[in-house]
Amino acid sequence: MRHHRWLLLPMLLASARALPAQNTFMSITTLELSAPLGDTRNYVKSTAGPGLTWEGRWKLRQSAATGVQLSVSQFSDHTDETMTFPSGAVTGDMLRHLVTGQVLGTAFWYPVKHEKVRWYAGGGLGGGHADQDFDLGTHRVSRSAWHMLIAPEVGAEIRRGDSLFVGIVSLRYNAPISAGNYLGGGKRSFQYLTLRIGLGEE
Repeated sequence: MRHHRWLLLPMLLASARALPAQNTFMSITTLELSAPLGDTRNYVKSTAGPGLTWEGRWKLRQSAATGVQLSVSQFSDHTDETMTFPSGAVTGDMLRHLVTGQVLGTAFWYPVKHEKVRWYAGGGLGGGHADQDFDLGTHRVSRSAWHMLIAPEVGAEIRRGDSLFVGIVSLRYNAPISAGNYLGGGKRSFQYLTLRIGLGEE
């Protein structure tokens, strides 16, 4: 149940309409697929995990914008491999689950002026929380921690005529600083690469 709480805030904000501000504010909702990297890949062997992000983006001038991102991603892996703990190792039918949520302040730069497709580069800086669960039969072991993180991103805003709606396609690299005391002992940095596809409203 505690994982579902991460979904509430992005979903509530995704349903909110942008405040009228002469097209200087855009509310964006994206569905996502994330590929595990680093410690994430070591813990969860799945090829991709689903996610959801709500983003508010304010245009500062024609070539720059700032904003905020709230996102949640999850990874699951059902396996019978051996997992090592400080007190020993276990082998059997197990489920490994990882849920991450993050809050980022963002800034983006638009190097090319184009009405229909606006490419951008930038990213976010903020904090995130990771919940790590390990199920072996009816037994569950859980660990969690807060992390500072950086998330560079490149993408494009796609417009059509005078429509208020904007298509969004981007790649974001989620790179938290190592922290916590996770399964297997010690700090972890649960990194992953995210493909975002969604819709914005100005």
